[in-house]
Amino acid sequence: MRAALQQQLQELDGQLDTLFEDLSQYSHEQLNQQPTPDSWCATQVLNHLLLSEKYSRQYCQKKLSFEPDLDKAGMADRFRTFLVSFYFKLPMKVEAPKNINTDALPRESQLDDLKQQYREQREELAGFLLNVDQQYLDKAVYKHPFAGRLSISGMLHFFDAHFAHHRKQIYRALKVASS
Repeated sequence: MRAALQQQLQELDGQLDTLFEDLSQYSHEQLNQQPTPDSWCATQVLNHLLLSEKYSRQYCQKKLSFEPDLDKAGMADRFRTFLVSFYFKLPMKVEAPKNINTDALPRESQLDDLKQQYREQREELAGFLLNVDQQYLDKAVYKHPFAGRLSISGMLHFFDAHFAHHRKQIYRALKVASS
């Protein structure tokens, strides 16, 4: 189970590396240009993704620090994980939770700073995955704001779907900034 989580994280890290490599070709101005007054620039999207992953990990760490009695993840967890992934394929827009919405995002960021912060976050996530007690690996530990309880693997599936969804948003913003 732990090896599967590490594999999921490696895939997430590969996607992140590819994105940062692509973004390095853009200027600071392009990365921080909002396509419209009501939409996020590329660096705001990155900050949103970073905060989402950070707060999700911190939630799990705090939850597990109480040694809770959690339900075993099963069919309901897998269904909720599927719903989260499916949702990001729909053309619907949902307001981001308060601590990761527009008000929580810096208007401008340096790409190198974001890259370093994201790397640190992923290292902390890797440490968490490595050290989480074996008894919780198949439990519904994570509470997604819309989908409800997911396993740690479900949380990583959410990270993957969330990242893929917002990566498209980043490229759309950069297309406008480059024209």
